[in-house]
Amino acid sequence: MNPFRTFIRDERGIAIPVALAVLFVTAGLATVAARAAITASHQSFRDENAKKAIQAAVSGLQTAVYQTNLVQPGSTQCVGKNGSGQLQAQAVASNGWCAAMTEDLGNGASYSEVVSQATNVTANLAQRQVASTGTSNGVTRRVLYTMNAATGAQIFPLNYAMLADNSISMKNNSQVTGGLASNGNITLKNNSNVCGPITAGPGKTYSHGQNTTVCSGSSTANATQPFAIQPVDTSLATPNDNNRITNAISNSGSNKDSCSNTCSKITWNSTTRVLTLNSGAVLTLSGDKYFLCRLELKGGSTLQIASRTTPLLVYIDTPENCGSTSGMGSVSFSPSANFVNLSSNPATFALLVAGSSKIATNIDLSSNDQTGMGPIIMAVYAPNSSVTYQNNLNFTGAVVAKTIDLKNNSTITYDSRVSSISSGSGIRFFQGYNYKECTGSPTGTTPDTGC
Repeated sequence: MNPFRTFIRDERGIAIPVALAVLFVTAGLATVAARAAITASHQSFRDENAKKAIQAAVSGLQTAVYQTNLVQPGSTQCVGKNGSGQLQAQAVASNGWCAAMTEDLGNGASYSEVVSQATNVTANLAQRQVASTGTSNGVTRRVLYTMNAATGAQIFPLNYAMLADNSISMKNNSQVTGGLASNGNITLKNNSNVCGPITAGPGKTYSHGQNTTVCSGSSTANATQPFAIQPVDTSLATPNDNNRITNAISNSGSNKDSCSNTCSKITWNSTTRVLTLNSGAVLTLSGDKYFLCRLELKGGSTLQIASRTTPLLVYIDTPENCGSTSGMGSVSFSPSANFVNLSSNPATFALLVAGSSKIATNIDLSSNDQTGMGPIIMAVYAPNSSVTYQNNLNFTGAVVAKTIDLKNNSTITYDSRVSSISSGSGIRFFQGYNYKECTGSPTGTTPDTGC
């Protein structure tokens, strides 16, 4: 036999190179798998921290809004900290922005936020911007927020009979001559009629049911930004003319309102500040300012506003400041109760209801269609309360409320003279609405660039 052919056929020793080849391939595949796992882990780590960075940036925005509302800096100021770390108002820099405020949130997360000075976009709208950069384990994200506040220069928006922060509902033959506006939804149904613009909030809904009508040419487009609504500043309610009611009922003193021979039908407590007109009572208010915890007109009673040219303001305090018992912070006009504004001008009487974010408060205005009764002529400003118009109510003026429910043959007529009413308050309650994500760093000289 040929020795060379025998050598070629011999398979002894082949296992070692085959095993080495298999090990080499396996090691290569393991390396690829390990590399993919490392890459995926790194990407997952980065994604997680990107989310945490956004959350940190949003925390900066929320803190900036809260601190601005708490400290109430002037238009050319924003919030900073003194040497002791206490919040205080500080002047803006030459670029119109304040120094950065930073906070360590723990677990490698932090934010740095800066706030601009306030600018008046309209007579009743101040605006600031907040730029906030969030960081989480070296990953950063930057966002920009616009926040608006009402200045109180004109608390009733021009051409709108009703403005609600949450929602407006009309039904059962109710009618409005004037506009409807809401930061939420607006709903019309069951033979409702509106002659004026219908403006639901940004991204909210205007809906209408059977037999509802809107006058030709009335816009139903959504608002492009929320309506700014200022809270009621009850610090302006003192000093007041509450003693005029006390003197009228006791028939004492030189400064007093009038209740003639019906004073015994009026229930008034100067300590609890609850005023109730019982059936047959007639009270004529002649002061400039009153500060109550509750106002109630029962059927058959009459509240009159003496003829005047300047506004008479009736403030209703928060329920928390009135003992938090049932009915505090609210107003009720029962069916057949009569309200008479002798000036026939809604700008001469304004009901300013502070309300509460925790305790429900209501303004209930019912029927005034009895013979000899004219329309209720007033302005109602109740941004934290629910307002109900019902049962053949005839109302002239304007209303701002949290929610508005108009039903059962109620009629509301807008009067442009209410636009002259201002709050006189320096409170600026900012609320954010326009959120943008930005480049990692400003592209210009101010923090709002690159957004």
